[in-house]
Order: sequence, then C-alpha cells, then structure tokens
Amino acid sequence: MDRRDRSWIVIFSFLLLSVALAGCGLLSAPQPTPDLLATSVAQTVAAELTQPSGDTPVPPSPTNTSVQPTLTATEPQATSTSTPTPTIDEAACYRVEFVTDVTIEDDTVLAPGATFLKVWRLRNVGECTWTADYALVFVDGDQMDGASEIALTRDVAPEETIDLSVELKAPEEVGSYQGDWQLRSDTGRLFGIGDEWDEAFWVRIVVEEGGDELALGDPTWRDTFASGANWFLVDTEETYFEVKDGNLIMEAIPAGTYDNWGLCIRPAIEDFYLEITVKTGNVCSGLDDYGVLIRAPDKDQGYVYGFSCNGRYRIYIWDGETYTGLQAWRASSHILSGPNQTNRLGIWAEGDTFKLYANGKFLAEVSDDTYSEGRFGLFIGSAETAHFKVYVEEVAYWLIGE
Repeated sequence: MDRRDRSWIVIFSFLLLSVALAGCGLLSAPQPTPDLLATSVAQTVAAELTQPSGDTPVPPSPTNTSVQPTLTATEPQATSTSTPTPTIDEAACYRVEFVTDVTIEDDTVLAPGATFLKVWRLRNVGECTWTADYALVFVDGDQMDGASEIALTRDVAPEETIDLSVELKAPEEVGSYQGDWQLRSDTGRLFGIGDEWDEAFWVRIVVEEGGDELALGDPTWRDTFASGANWFLVDTEETYFEVKDGNLIMEAIPAGTYDNWGLCIRPAIEDFYLEITVKTGNVCSGLDDYGVLIRAPDKDQGYVYGFSCNGRYRIYIWDGETYTGLQAWRASSHILSGPNQTNRLGIWAEGDTFKLYANGKFLAEVSDDTYSEGRFGLFIGSAETAHFKVYVEEVAYWLIGE
C-alpha cells in the first residue's frame, strides 16, 4: 500500500522471550525418583497500542446529477468500457519439481498387505501459490487402497517445498505395482512434473513374501552412538547406562527392578515412527524387558513400549504415579526371544493412534489421547536376571506430515 494512500496507521508490536528446555531425566516406574530434569520457565510479554477513540468525519456521498441522453435513430448505442478479468498464464502457473522420495523409494520391497505411508517432497516452481483448495489426486495405475484425493494443508508459495503424503496398502498378491499421482488446482486443472508440467509422479513397490512391512527411507534423525552426547546416561543403584564400542549399553543391576529410563536431549516430537535396534546380552529370560518411552512431557510421564526376553510385547501409560495398560503382555513370533538376539522395536505414533512393530512386522494398534507430544527415551527392567544387559545399536525416527 502506497504511503500517500494511507489515512491512518495502527501500529502494534510484540516481544516474545522464551527459555528453551534441554536436558534429560530418569524414572523408575512405579517408584518415582528425585527430579533429575532441569526445568525452565518461559514467559511471554505482549504490548498492544490501541487506536485512539474519536469520530472520524465521513464525507457526504456525491449526488448523481448526470443526465441520461435521449437516443435517436442517428445516435450510436453506448458500448461497455469495463476492464476484462486478467487470464492466468497456466503454462507458467502450474509447475511441479520432484525433489525426493521422503519415504518408499522406487522398488521398495514390502510384504503382502503391508500398510505404509508414501511421502513425496515437491517444490512449487510455478508463478502461482498453491492453497488449501489444491489437492493431491490419484490419476492412474494401482491405487493401493489410497484416498482418491487429499487436500493440501497449507499454502505453498513459488519456490517453496512441501511434503505430501498418502496412506497406502500393498496388494496381497506378489508382484510390482505403481500408482500415479498429480496435483489439482483450485480451478480443477491437473498438473505435475516433466517438460510440459503434465506428467505424474508415482509410488512404485515390489510385493514379496517375507518383505518388510515398513520401508521409510532415510530417517529424520539417527544415532549410532559414536558418543553419548545425545542421552542422559543413568547411573543409580538399580540402573547403569554407558556408551561403548558403538552401543548404548543398558544394565539392570539387581533382579526384580521396575522399568528405568533415561531421556534423550532431542526436542519434543509429535507424530513420528521411531525404531531402535537392540541386542540382548548373554543372560536374558522371562519378563526381563527393554524398549522406549515416547511422548514424554517430562521425565515422569509418557507411553512405554517394550519387548521381553520371552518374546512378548506390551505398551502402557505412566503418569508419574499410575500404570495404565493399553496392551498387556502378548506373545509374538516376530520377536526373537532369549539371549544374544537382535530385534528392531518400532512404534508409529500419529494423533491418538499407535501402531506397534517388531522387526518390520505389524503387531497391534491401540488408541489413546493422553499425551500428544513429548521427548523420547530408552528403558530397561529386570524381572528375573541380575545384571541384565542389552546393547542398543541404533535409534532413529521419521517425522510424519512434515
């Protein structure tokens, strides 16, 4: 807006001061321990200038005093002088650049019936902003139980990127499958990639017996324990953590201890798939267990998902005082039991839905809305074995919907 056209300006300002929280903690459930997690307080101060009161004179509306001419047979008819609506240069407006497959690269091998999330990263290289009236739409090939269209969740200005995702399911029959997708504008025009901006981008998978049910590509974040810098290394009479030889070693010292955990220093996350790779030690029996704490708003709360040495899994809520089971101990053939076994424990957290995985295989789904986001950690507990140890080889997570 040109300064000369302004009659008055309302000016407002704000100041936001925050102190970030970074640190990790420990909890022994259901026996609370002293607070090991530093806390901080964030305060927000806002100042607003209001418009001074008072009446602003309003000029009177002009009176139409024009005289309509009387048309005669010799006078020409008046013609329209309205300005036509400018047309969009569609060739320059609707353009997509494929950046990368965030998840499910071409020819990813999946098991029959596996559910998965396909995510494309795309860039708007046209001259028009994509809005929530635009949509990702299926156009050809194998739809794989996906939605026919998914509206964009935010505006995407020219040169900005966006991650677009669709939940799919692999067919039951072995073979190769491809589904083609494009964008649809607010006027209904389909557009995509290629020299003419009319080609589809795609998801292509191979279905084989015994294939992984989750193949997500490179994670958002991964730790292979070159050091222990990302973790609170627990050191108590019951539990001991140390990083050595590319592993985070967790030890439950006496038999009969509850689950004890240490948090990661990473910021809180909301929707994600998190997976750890763990090898059990020389002694591992019964309900000796290990796993993850997720969506922990602080060190005393969160969801606890773990495996036992006898091939079982469970998930529960710990609110600092009370245990609430979401899935009681249940056996699964997908979990390798006993000592000196390597398992991948994975959990998909999206909204109030949690999908549990073992070694890439789906185990169960539960729902709960107690905690929507938080930090994550690792835990160990010993029901039977003194000096029970596990070796965490890797921790990784993939953010969903970003």
